[in-house]
Order: sequence, then C-alpha cells, then structure tokens
Amino acid sequence: MRPAVAIEELTKLKAEAEAADLFRRDSALDSWRPRVRLIFVRALGEDNHIVKSLDEVKYWPTISSPAMQRSYYEDARRGGVRKAIGLIDAAIYELGLAGGDEPVDEHAYDPELWAHVKGLVEDGEWGKVASQTAIFVESHIRVWAGSPLDRNGNNLIGKQLYSEVFGDASDYRLGRQASEREGWRALGVGFAQALSNVDRHRIQTRDDAKLYALGVLGLGSLLLTQLRHEHGDILKTE
Repeated sequence: MRPAVAIEELTKLKAEAEAADLFRRDSALDSWRPRVRLIFVRALGEDNHIVKSLDEVKYWPTISSPAMQRSYYEDARRGGVRKAIGLIDAAIYELGLAGGDEPVDEHAYDPELWAHVKGLVEDGEWGKVASQTAIFVESHIRVWAGSPLDRNGNNLIGKQLYSEVFGDASDYRLGRQASEREGWRALGVGFAQALSNVDRHRIQTRDDAKLYALGVLGLGSLLLTQLRHEHGDILKTE
C-alpha cells in the first residue's frame, strides 16, 4: 500500500476512534481494531515493530469477575484505544518518512506502461515495478516491430532486439540524423544490457529501490513515447 494512501486511511480511523463511543460499544471496537491492523500490515509489514506493539494492546482488565463494575471494563477499553491511537500516530510518522507526501505523477509516464505498473507503485513494490517495466517495454517493442526473428526463427530478445528495431535499416529507427539514430539505438541497447537483463530475471533489493524503480520506469516510458511519436502510424498490435 502506498504510504500516502495508508496515511489517509489511518487518519480516518483515528478520527473515528476519537468521535465514536468505542469504550461502551463492543461491536464498534470489534470492527475498528481489525481495520487498524489491516492498514498497519499492508503499509508496514507483518514484522514491523508498530504492528507487534498493536498486537500487545489490551482492551480488557487483566483480571475480571462478575462483581467488577462496568466502569472497570470501560476504563480498560479506553486505555487500549488510547494506546492504539498513539501507535497510529507513530505509524503515520513512519510512513511520512517513507514518502507519504510524494505521490508519483501518473501523467509523467506512457499510459499503457503506467496502467501495467500502477498497482505495484501504489503498493510500494519497487523491485517489481523495475522488473515489470523491463518486461513490458521489451514485449511491447517486440510486438510493435512485428516480432522480428533471428536467423534460426526465434524471437529476438534483449540487446539483439533493440539493435534490430533501432538499427539504421529498420522502419522503426528513431531520430532523423545519423548521430540521433546512433544515440537512440545505444539507449535501447543500454536499457537491455544495464537494466532489462537484470530486472527481467530477478527482483532487486536495495536501499534506494524507489528512486531506482522510477528511473527504470522513466527510461522505459521514454522509449515507448518516442516510438509512438515517430512511428505511431505503423506500430503493430497483437
């Protein structure tokens, strides 16, 4: 779940707890608690310390008996809800540090590519964003160019595909002058060798995963956008 979405949902749940009479209504508390945990887990992960602290919150007296007054139960629930609200505040702070105020502009990318990775971006699955971008771009370029084959009748992949599609003899070469065509061909081959060969075969784990993924997404989008711009009238579809 994207941090900004999680922050919005947690803010609503906090307001609900502060406005509702959760201390006297078991049904309201029973509905509220699992919804808070659901957002925590989806946004932070099952093993996050805030999730574990939430699981340890008690909403009932440690010892109970029929003789205990109703106020004891209400005080226990009130204390539990207050602790949970404190954890919501902590979660919102942590999610803010993760980029909750930096939504990705979907209009900055090729629309079909964005539709393919949108759910992964919203869920913060940055490793998958990079790998799926590499797969999508190569597959699309292959189809658009009519699925070119090698001398053995096999589909071209990776470096060979981009070299063929962006080659001087190709109808799909990019750029008007020789130097431009060379640059676009090098860009496509570089995308295949430096990024696609890695991200198509494994999901990377790195500290700058979001920054890297958006870079891959931007480069892949650029290749698709330029092909649409120069050859939109001859691009083939499946």
